[in-house]
Amino acid sequence: MEFEVLEIRKETPTIVTVIFKNPGINYKPGNYFVFFLDVNDEKGNYRDFSVASSPTEDVIIVSSRITKSEYKKKFTSLKKGDKITVKGPFGHFLLSDDKDIVMIAGGIGITPFRSMLKYLTDVESSQKITLFYGSKTPEEIAFLNDLEKLSSKNKNIKIIYTVNDPKDHKTDYKGLTGFIDSNMIKYNTSVKNKYFYICGPTAMVDSMTNQLKSIGIKESDIRVEHFTGY
Repeated sequence: MEFEVLEIRKETPTIVTVIFKNPGINYKPGNYFVFFLDVNDEKGNYRDFSVASSPTEDVIIVSSRITKSEYKKKFTSLKKGDKITVKGPFGHFLLSDDKDIVMIAGGIGITPFRSMLKYLTDVESSQKITLFYGSKTPEEIAFLNDLEKLSSKNKNIKIIYTVNDPKDHKTDYKGLTGFIDSNMIKYNTSVKNKYFYICGPTAMVDSMTNQLKSIGIKESDIRVEHFTGY
């Protein structure tokens, strides 16, 4: 199947968001698609992208880190009207509704959580969500406006931002600083009877998984999605 580009925008200084027309594909929050391009790239001519849009929206949104690979250079320079071959949806990183959820996102790992939060808000779910979102700088917080609108509209959503380096920035940042860890999580939310969803770079996902286990979280209550490369 093919997706047609409707819009492409600079999400942050290092992330590009591409908005496609939905050709009538059904998918779930947390799914991903495989996007193919005609390029000669040492890592291959396709990449997996988690969907940032919700099935309740009439578009499909994905975001990509800007890199110098041949694939990413072509993907991040797509134009309105371009068409791209896609397979999917795929994935097991899906919502469970029998417990409240703590979401832990690192960098571009925010994409499936934007999908989930939009979906839960649109269907008026009573599920309580706490999102911890770690970025390098305030400017690298992707989907900031969307996240703020969702947390304002849906009182069951609480978002805690933290940045690694708050010094060199242009915005008036007032959130937390440092990496997400088990102490930050315990201080800002209850960890009892929750599911924990973690998405981001492999090292971050593995570290958070181990930290959660160390404070008594059962492995069966932890769901992970690794972003292994860009």
